[in-house]
Amino acid sequence: MEKNRTMKLIENIKIMMHKNIINRFKGAVAIVAALTFVVCLGGGIDNAEAAQRVDRHFVDSLDGTGYYVDVKTINVQDDAVTADVYMVKSLYNTMYCYGVVYNLAEQSYQYTYTKIYQYDTRKLTSYSEVPSIVYGYTNAALGNNMIMEEVLRFCQSYRPAFPNTMNNTDVGEWLE
Repeated sequence: MEKNRTMKLIENIKIMMHKNIINRFKGAVAIVAALTFVVCLGGGIDNAEAAQRVDRHFVDSLDGTGYYVDVKTINVQDDAVTADVYMVKSLYNTMYCYGVVYNLAEQSYQYTYTKIYQYDTRKLTSYSEVPSIVYGYTNAALGNNMIMEEVLRFCQSYRPAFPNTMNNTDVGEWLE
């Protein structure tokens, strides 16, 4: 009788292990199917690997140029602020994306990379990782860009927890 009980216990353990393996396999198949579906949906993008979703918010404009910030890229630290800043020149059908680093102690900023897009198609036409010179943002008399100070204020005051839809444009737009 003890031998039968042991055999039944072993058989029950085998059944549980098989069910566990089958359920894990089903989960893996579901994950692969979901990933395949996502990849198929992304097939319409020319270069899905390089494409990124941006969430640009309008900051200000000057002389026909609109200034926007991708709020998903804002990083505020004690002595520095970084963000992707977009400058749209619709007259020239051009949009510039600059990786900007603000040095708060020196009241300056620098572009760390530049992407240039054809505005109407959002196609990347040029890319450079050559950093720019360092610019000041506080003294307009020296030819510095006061708009970049507004961009900095926007980055420092932006709070993703609150609905900031007032300045929101191109939510979820895909760029190369």
